[in-house]
Amino acid sequence: MTTSFGKLPQSFIWLNVTQFLGALNDNLLKLLIVFYLIAIKGPEHATGIAATTGALFVIPFLLLSPLAGALADKLSKRTIILAMKGAELGIALLGLATFSAASETGLYVVLFLMATQSALFGPSKYGIVPELVDRQQLSKANSLLESFTYLAIIFGSALAPLLVQLSSSSYRTAAFACIGISLAGLTASWRIEKTVPANRECQIPTRFLAEVKETLTELRQNGYLLLAIFGSAYFLFLGAFAQIDLIPFGIQVHGLNQEQSGYLFLVAALGIGLGSLLAGRLSGRNVEFGVVPIGALGLALSTCGLYLAPTNLILHLVLILLLGLSAGLFIVPLQAFIQFRAPREKLGRILAASSFLSWCGVLLASALTWLLSGALKFTTSESFLVLGLLTLALTAAALWILPDFLLRFLAILVMKLAYRIDVSGEQHVPAEGPALLVANHVSWVDALLLLATQQRRIRFIMHRDVYAVRLLQPLFKLMQVIPVTPNGSRREMIKFIKTSRQALDDGYLVCIFAEGMITRTGMLQQFKSGLETIVKGTDHPIIPIYIGGAWGSIFSYAHGKLLTKLPTSLPYPISVGFGRPLPATSTAGEVQQAVAELAYDYFEGQKAKRTSLAAMFVKTARSNWTRPALSDSSGQRLSYGRTLAGALTLAKRLEPLVAEDEMVGLLLPSSVGGALANLAVPMLGKVPVNLNYTASSEAMASANAVAGPQKIEFALPTCNPAQVIFLQSPLPDVTDTLEIDGFSQPGAAPNQQPML
Repeated sequence: MTTSFGKLPQSFIWLNVTQFLGALNDNLLKLLIVFYLIAIKGPEHATGIAATTGALFVIPFLLLSPLAGALADKLSKRTIILAMKGAELGIALLGLATFSAASETGLYVVLFLMATQSALFGPSKYGIVPELVDRQQLSKANSLLESFTYLAIIFGSALAPLLVQLSSSSYRTAAFACIGISLAGLTASWRIEKTVPANRECQIPTRFLAEVKETLTELRQNGYLLLAIFGSAYFLFLGAFAQIDLIPFGIQVHGLNQEQSGYLFLVAALGIGLGSLLAGRLSGRNVEFGVVPIGALGLALSTCGLYLAPTNLILHLVLILLLGLSAGLFIVPLQAFIQFRAPREKLGRILAASSFLSWCGVLLASALTWLLSGALKFTTSESFLVLGLLTLALTAAALWILPDFLLRFLAILVMKLAYRIDVSGEQHVPAEGPALLVANHVSWVDALLLLATQQRRIRFIMHRDVYAVRLLQPLFKLMQVIPVTPNGSRREMIKFIKTSRQALDDGYLVCIFAEGMITRTGMLQQFKSGLETIVKGTDHPIIPIYIGGAWGSIFSYAHGKLLTKLPTSLPYPISVGFGRPLPATSTAGEVQQAVAELAYDYFEGQKAKRTSLAAMFVKTARSNWTRPALSDSSGQRLSYGRTLAGALTLAKRLEPLVAEDEMVGLLLPSSVGGALANLAVPMLGKVPVNLNYTASSEAMASANAVAGPQKIEFALPTCNPAQVIFLQSPLPDVTDTLEIDGFSQPGAAPNQQPML
């Protein structure tokens, strides 16, 4: 499927660089601290150290998230980003001093300060994204932001043990890298464009917990947004649990040391980066909620697999990669949805509340790790099983809450696998808000094909006879299909119009196949006037659509009955063209004309991909040499072989007459001679232009006037329909005469043997 959402602005790219370097530095410094503490206290304390540092890292997020959110609304987010990058440099310098002093307490203080800097940085980092990019770029921007964040985590996870090894366990030397990365991040942050405060009147909260509670209470009216916030919190809970447990998992299950075990999280981070990119690709211009249950299911299966699978390092690495991939699919749509749905003037507060819940999840992960490994004496594998079962339960809940999103997403995946869909004009469909989509109807899968071109939900208008199919009715209800009875009572039609109008008023895309039935001929049928009534008196735009290439597929009537032939290719090529929006006052005829123009554009685009008429006929004639090909009312009958020979002979005779011309006009009746001329001219690489041989001399003069000074050859019938006469423009003089099938030629005796 071909899509384009525009180049992201340079300012966002510098934000991404800033975030990448910040995440790299955070992860590097945190792992250096963890490795150092394990080295001085012993591997047997690895789980306790990981849980303690994880909990300590959370406290600033719990205490400062509401303050950070209010500051992000009240001040320019760029200003906060610059201040926090300066603070990061100071913390890196303090870390170097603490490693030099070999102070265990000092390292915990550095970790706390690093978490404080991250807590104040978070709402501005995510909140500035919708200020830097267009709404249609949110999913793409978030996928890149998440991908590069976890790419930074990958590098940090790899760099920490590598620096320790290269420096011969000199953590003081390794800490110099943190200072260099901080300087680079501060430099990059200056390139972010200045932004204005979203809400200068915002009050700085004094009761942090009350602020979070008030924000979440307000969000109860927006169920999907609140669901996305809790989903984001669960992602951080699961990620923190995995990060805490993976180092002990490597030590206990595979006998690795703490530095080697750090590479396990590197694999998980690589998976998150890849999953984030994939989520952005699947979401396109919009937020694809249907990816979330897929990601949740992958999280459940991978974490359960770490307990159930045999003890094999390669197999466990695959499961850890799947864990990360699923996490990326899970989080990107949620982050993009929060940024999209939250009011701009409250975005900082909402992101702060989301951050607070997320870090509550991290704290809960530390508590659960301590409970399972400390109090209950679970192994790390058993702990992953508990996490997997919990995720499986939440996955079931997600499927219960979002069944239509998931089924729609699965339908899109099937369409993308079975069809190669080329989309043009997709920018004409509004990224949000209502529009009436009006398309031609070629096959039984047209609705699914249109779904595969849009990340937005579409409510389709469907014939009630199809809607009444019991096997499919639950699916239709999930998709909120609008049934219609074309010849129903007035009451039924009024109900249909009201339902369609209400769907548009609610901001949905509504699609109607205005022909009222699937074409039996492949041609565009007359559009019904119902579409006019649906948008009458509104300002909802009408988007014309042409589905090209579906005629001939196994779900069309091109071969008579459905599914009577195997697909000619897989994936099957389809084109979907979206036209410019038409006003709500457009008539059915005007909309049909717009769809017909899209059809013209489609067929024009197909010309370069198709074999010429002459080449196709030669191929057909060679495999059907003796079969009948042409006949007419004069009694002429030719086989494919004789037709090919005659066309080639005629082409040879015509070549010197039309050598310099691109187009050849033909005035011939429907006859064997006319067909031969229409084959011979393309064989010369010329374009035959068939004109009406019954037209008046005035019409011929008009055609000649339109042609202007360009030389045009005409073939005119004389006394016999099969005779061909070539004239030059203007029309008065005969320049050459040929006859076909036994009629006289210049210099030839009458009644000679037939030429063919």
